[in-house]
Amino acid sequence: MGAMRRNLIAGLLIAIGLALMATALPASGLLRLGAPEAATQPIPALNDPLAPPHQHPKFLPNTNSTGAGPSQVVAYLSIPRLGIKNAPIFDRGVDAKGNMLIAKGYSVTHYAYSSPIGSGNAVLYGHDDIEGSVFSSIKDLKPGDEVDVVDASGSITAYHVTGKPAIVPPSAVQILQPTNDVRLTLFTCWPNWVDTQRVVVTAMPATA
Repeated sequence: MGAMRRNLIAGLLIAIGLALMATALPASGLLRLGAPEAATQPIPALNDPLAPPHQHPKFLPNTNSTGAGPSQVVAYLSIPRLGIKNAPIFDRGVDAKGNMLIAKGYSVTHYAYSSPIGSGNAVLYGHDDIEGSVFSSIKDLKPGDEVDVVDASGSITAYHVTGKPAIVPPSAVQILQPTNDVRLTLFTCWPNWVDTQRVVVTAMPATA
């Protein structure tokens, strides 16, 4: 009886420990970082570009700047199908280890080393399951859905989603590469609270 009781207690403790670990990992951000070895095709100044560290912005490496400034809104993003209206867009670069820096709260991050919005491939990231989860539903976008950007002057540019959302690994750095056309590349982590992959959506100007 004593041995059975000890085994029962040990099993219960292990189960409690595993449950605590499962709840602690998402909160700590460990699941978001992805495997360091996942970046098999690094591009300049980047380590694992699609694995945001979810932290306050810092200065870009070897500069005294975080792009347009940590509090300066560079544009606003609206996606009618998803109920996103005038979400502020901030420029962010990378930290000293090459990880993307992410704007806080219900906002969108423009990756500062991608093309400026409206010129080439502008890469935009939004949280999927924390801080307002602005991009939690981009996997539901459909071809033809509208994505609107209002720039600093108040000018509105309408983009249309070009295809179904793609699911890619964190190592899919090709989505950051420059293009000859004008586009928005939207991405976030997926699945929610697991974040082992990325959802990617491409939108082109309505006039294109």
